[in-house]
Amino acid sequence: MSKIHYFQRYSQPENAVTNNTLQLIAQIYGYSPTKASQFLSDLLVDVSVEIGMEIGQQTRGKQSIPDAHLIQRSFKILVEAKVDSGIDYDQLIRHSKDYNDENLKILLLLTKTKASADFIEMTQKTMSHEGVIFKNITYDDICKTASSIFMPHETEIKGIIDDYLEYCNDLQLIDDSLHFMRIVPCGDTQKLNKKYAIYYMPDDRGYSRHSFVGIYKNKRVDSFFQIDSIFDVKYDGIQFDKKVVDGRDTDEYDEKIINMIAEAKSECGHQIQSGHRFFCGKKILETDYIKMSPGGIMGARFHNMKKITNGYNSPEDLALKLRNTPWN
Repeated sequence: MSKIHYFQRYSQPENAVTNNTLQLIAQIYGYSPTKASQFLSDLLVDVSVEIGMEIGQQTRGKQSIPDAHLIQRSFKILVEAKVDSGIDYDQLIRHSKDYNDENLKILLLLTKTKASADFIEMTQKTMSHEGVIFKNITYDDICKTASSIFMPHETEIKGIIDDYLEYCNDLQLIDDSLHFMRIVPCGDTQKLNKKYAIYYMPDDRGYSRHSFVGIYKNKRVDSFFQIDSIFDVKYDGIQFDKKVVDGRDTDEYDEKIINMIAEAKSECGHQIQSGHRFFCGKKILETDYIKMSPGGIMGARFHNMKKITNGYNSPEDLALKLRNTPWN
């Protein structure tokens, strides 16, 4: 018997995707307004969304103590959902004007992948002047957040959430680049790459989004790191300039990049003071992902870790699953 789905799969217009996402939120709200409040608050990370009426008695006001109070705090959340169309900054700004005197004003941009850090920062700054909180979330964020707030025994609502996750996967709304490892032949830079958990390349090469950098040498990936920040860097020995390309905009990697620039020159003869992009991670994870086919690799390879491992729970779990795993 064919499985009955909660969310229809027959088309991919943005209005259908939006409708199904709203259906999920409505199902969570119908199950428990408290859980809906937790879901929205967790999804927004640093914004608390209170749903439902507050009822109390004998609470001191500014000048008196009424016998009871019933309070319904107002909020308005607008959603702009994107599937394949590009992000329209002017459209978002027009949306930010569509609020009245709500206590909490939130504009959500729902996308497959996060917009650039620069775009998000610029939009947040512009909308803050209107008293509007701007957030960019992904379909994957919705799935992970919804799954995290319910216990295993809450089978009915978890079944609905699982079907929404399946729906997102069927329509490729969840960006698989979150699971891509870029396997790079490192050669004489392998020790530096592992020492600093940083990989560099010319900044004029093509760039496709990925989450992991695999350190490849002698027909195996013996280690990898998860990307935290990507920078284009220029350093003349005194002035250190960098531009964030993706990930966190942080100074945490400045010293490591400066040291790597010096050591790449002294140990490998590489001049990387400018015109290079640095992929930075917090730590190296040891593994043993073995290439079985003849010959080495001439350039980078992209592997989908989710498909290769049939799922993993963390980068550490991925490192374990890749050990002694063959590839061609």
